[in-house]
Amino acid sequence: MQNITVDLPDTLWLKSYFGGYANPKAKIARLVRQGVLHRLKKGLYIRTEAAQNVYVLGKAANRIYGPSYVSFTYALRWHGLIPEYVAHFTSATRGKGRKKRYDTPVGSFFYQDIPVDAYPHGIKLVGEDKNRFFMASAEKALCDELYRISGIRSIKRVQNLLFEDLRIDEALFSQLDHNALIFFAGKYNTATSHAFIKFLRRYYDG
Repeated sequence: MQNITVDLPDTLWLKSYFGGYANPKAKIARLVRQGVLHRLKKGLYIRTEAAQNVYVLGKAANRIYGPSYVSFTYALRWHGLIPEYVAHFTSATRGKGRKKRYDTPVGSFFYQDIPVDAYPHGIKLVGEDKNRFFMASAEKALCDELYRISGIRSIKRVQNLLFEDLRIDEALFSQLDHNALIFFAGKYNTATSHAFIKFLRRYYDG
């Protein structure tokens, strides 16, 4: 009885599923040892067969630590804005007050706070059917990433940061919704975000 159909079962679901066993907890532990399940954190598992599905992994990123949504470099790569392959899921959180990292058998998951006022904007569901997860839009992911970089005060430095340091694809950048970028950036209240807004106004008006 190992035909588990739920991709991200939790302990409660598994104990119910194996309720006919004398010791459901031991059955779960045995399935982990056999490689049928991987433990993501206490109380949450992933089917090994589903661990190659990027949508299941994105959903796992949302569930491992939340509230959260996939953002920063992983989302920038997803949207095609940066050329580098990003191996680990990077997610934004709110009100946690600390960074978190979960190293699991299916990869590492990183979490970092952004301001509460910025958090709810620019998030969308990606994926299909049951495997859908929350991810930042391209515009929101860029603003989240810039929040992590402090001390940028000049328009020129913003330009270098975007197209040289972060290697943002300028052709795709020019197609982003600049009104959304200005709106999102205004929620962070940092020197970098203020300089970014000035850059945006000059870039799109120029």
